[in-house]
Amino acid sequence: MSLQENDKLKKLYRLISKHYKQIIGKNVDLDSDEVTVETIANMFERLMSSVQKYRQEIEDTSLMMEANLEEISNTYDLLSSLLEITDVLSKSVNPFDVAEEVIDIIQSNVPSEEVVLFTLENGKVKEFSKTGTKTSRAFFNSYMLSASHKVVLDEKIPLMAIPIESKDEFYGAFLCVGKKNGPFYSAADRKLVESAAKQLRIAFSNYKYFKMELKRATIQKELSIAYDIQQSLFPKVFPKNFDVAGVSIPAHDVGGDYYDAFELDGKLFITVADVSGKGVPAAIIMSSFRSYLKGIVRSSKNLEELSNSLNHLISSDISEDRFVTAVIGIFDPKSQTFEYVNAGHDPIIHVSEKKSRFLGSNVIPFGIMDTPGMYKTERISVKPNDMLIVYTDGIAEARNLNEEEYGLDRLIEFAKNFSDLSPHDMLDMLMKNVADFSHDAEQHDDITALIAKT
Repeated sequence: MSLQENDKLKKLYRLISKHYKQIIGKNVDLDSDEVTVETIANMFERLMSSVQKYRQEIEDTSLMMEANLEEISNTYDLLSSLLEITDVLSKSVNPFDVAEEVIDIIQSNVPSEEVVLFTLENGKVKEFSKTGTKTSRAFFNSYMLSASHKVVLDEKIPLMAIPIESKDEFYGAFLCVGKKNGPFYSAADRKLVESAAKQLRIAFSNYKYFKMELKRATIQKELSIAYDIQQSLFPKVFPKNFDVAGVSIPAHDVGGDYYDAFELDGKLFITVADVSGKGVPAAIIMSSFRSYLKGIVRSSKNLEELSNSLNHLISSDISEDRFVTAVIGIFDPKSQTFEYVNAGHDPIIHVSEKKSRFLGSNVIPFGIMDTPGMYKTERISVKPNDMLIVYTDGIAEARNLNEEEYGLDRLIEFAKNFSDLSPHDMLDMLMKNVADFSHDAEQHDDITALIAKT
């Protein structure tokens, strides 16, 4: 090799060495006499191999970036569509009002021959679609009857069924049939429709809860009105010539207890009644009892005739499984007597000079048997300032948190100890005493009491 050729070879070596270090990452320090054509060829070959490798890596990275960009784009489209569906569903608390708008969004993102939303409301199937529904309807009819409702993807038709359901309830399904822009429904198509189904599931669940709350609020409002009406049936004022007081506290919004006290031909007429059962049905019967009593009280010749007439009316009006226990009595201040009928009711407590006695039931409750003349009266003598306490079983059976009952013994002891009070004060004291005994225990029965001083 000539000196000139050797200089060119060394120059080429220095040039390749510079790039070799940048690409390979290693220095190649050879003496001048070690630089040969073979050395340079090997270095060049390694350089080309590394360049090829880097080129392949760049191409792979580029493809990965393109795929990532496509996924990001698809995710953006999905999120945009879901946001659009969210906006649509937020327009109305009733998802059925905007169902077709949801279908439009799915149709624009998943173009198909049929895009149908099938829903179930009160056992009836509803369809929402802007396309045909023949194939979808036939599929859904069988799909609805299946034991479990799973995602169905059929590439032959093609068909996609996405259920809308919670753990406890099947609300319906999305059906897409005959994709227009591809041979089958993709993972992105499924993800969009599944996400829409989840949003609709929440919307349907919220709507169901909303309807339940609306119904509950309506019922509560109606019960509040019924409570006001029922309270208006109780006496607002008592006869001025008699010392008497009464109260009724229903266990629910309305109850089946009733009390009344009014003057009748210079005498004090009192009644306390308890309809079997609780709530609205008992309150309706109670209202009938009051109406019958008010209707016949002035036309009856005596208490026996009134009681038998009342039983006839009640027996003709209520079902066999219903009855009314009641005390109906008349206090005559002239003769200082108390005449009464206790029809299957709790015993009347008569307190006289700190001594008490029970005036128990002397006949069956009203409404059980319509036998003429069955109801007879009892009559006792009373002294001035005696107390007559008539009540319903809600007092004696009031329970505390230990399931202990207030009981008749406690009630009669209370009556003896506080008989010096006025009926009004004694009644207030009794209600407080029962409330203190029950403490935080739930009231399970209506509480009613009427107290009269002779």
